[in-house]
Amino acid sequence: MIKKIGLVIILINSLLSFGQQESYYSLYRYNMNVINPAFAGAEAPSMLTLTSRSQWVSVEGAPTTFALAYSSARKNNVGLGLSLVSDKVFVEQQTFAYVDFSYKLQVSDVNLVYLGLKAGGNFYNSDPTELSTYDPYGDPSQIGLSKFNPNIGAGVYFKGSNYWASFSIPRLFNVKRNKDLAITAKDRVHAYLGGGANFELSSNIILKPSLMVRKVKGLPTTADITAMASWQNQFDLGISLRTNSSIALLSFISLGNFDVGYAYETPTENLLSQVNLKTHEIVLRIKLGGDSEEAPQETESTPEE
Repeated sequence: MIKKIGLVIILINSLLSFGQQESYYSLYRYNMNVINPAFAGAEAPSMLTLTSRSQWVSVEGAPTTFALAYSSARKNNVGLGLSLVSDKVFVEQQTFAYVDFSYKLQVSDVNLVYLGLKAGGNFYNSDPTELSTYDPYGDPSQIGLSKFNPNIGAGVYFKGSNYWASFSIPRLFNVKRNKDLAITAKDRVHAYLGGGANFELSSNIILKPSLMVRKVKGLPTTADITAMASWQNQFDLGISLRTNSSIALLSFISLGNFDVGYAYETPTENLLSQVNLKTHEIVLRIKLGGDSEEAPQETESTPEE
């Protein structure tokens, strides 16, 4: 009976809510290359980032995401990177593959501006034959889609001694997934605006608030409001609230050239809070090729993203 009630609640909520088209990240701050090409080479001479996100783990066919990002600082103020994101939701599978380029401008002794470009595309595949049907003759509209959609993106990243700001549009163009169908789906343009600062409360404790706003045409604007407390820039613990959506507990540990982050997320909607819709996210970063640059969420005196 409880399972049936939970299913009814989910179905009713789906009629009143909006669906996501790109992956959300609770630990977005530690995987910024995926949404902003200006971060290529901005936070370390060379860095590899792996992200795994399992959304609504108790629901069959729920969204799962795996992201890989690599970036490297090159000569002549140039940064290069590669970002790959595999996103699977029920019968849909998307793989985003992009090459990132950034250029660093020295504004002052402590302020830097990075300008970035992305180029690549999205491999989209869906198999509606996995859907249940009660028509013995089959549904002629249930045809599989498989297409590559090229696109480009742009971003800017401002880095100060103890604050940062970011604006990016990872994909600049709306792209139809299949122009031959009477009912079409589009990859919509997503815009991201974020920023954060560091406040040194003591010699060992730093407060790191941040904000990330995400805007998609035709959908409500969402904002991730995050507060992290750091102990010697090695152990971070905090909380994040996504407006009208969820709340997450965040943790992040820096172990020399290795960083590990974990987020546990749960819905804030009253209808969904009674259903076991939990989300787990893990981030692993590996700094390669030397000591990393100071990350924007840290204080000037303590090196570490």
